[in-house]
Amino acid sequence: MAFESLSDLRDFAAEMAWQAGKLTLRYFQTDIAVESKADDSPVTVADRQAERMMREMIEARYPAHSILGEEEGETRPGASFRWILDPIDGTKTFVRGVPFYAVLVGLERDGEPV
Repeated sequence: MAFESLSDLRDFAAEMAWQAGKLTLRYFQTDIAVESKADDSPVTVADRQAERMMREMIEARYPAHSILGEEEGETRPGASFRWILDPIDGTKTFVRGVPFYAVLVGLERDGEPV
């Protein structure tokens, strides 16, 4: 993998969040079905699809990086870079049609946030 600057990684993270946000808006203020996860927190198809899309984007560009997502868990634990994804932070407000939710994307290098 070629070296990428932190600004390149930041730009990629911002693009992922933007694309995932556009995907979630297709479901916002609709009669979306809500399921409960094992911890009793809500999850929707919008959560799952947005995380899946971000994972596919990371896999295509950074196949050696780890991914820790709220909906699908972690891949490649121990990799130097680890992406942390929360496709809809604020699912409870999202399903109620309240416009206070966000797509969260973080990146760690060797366990330190970058």
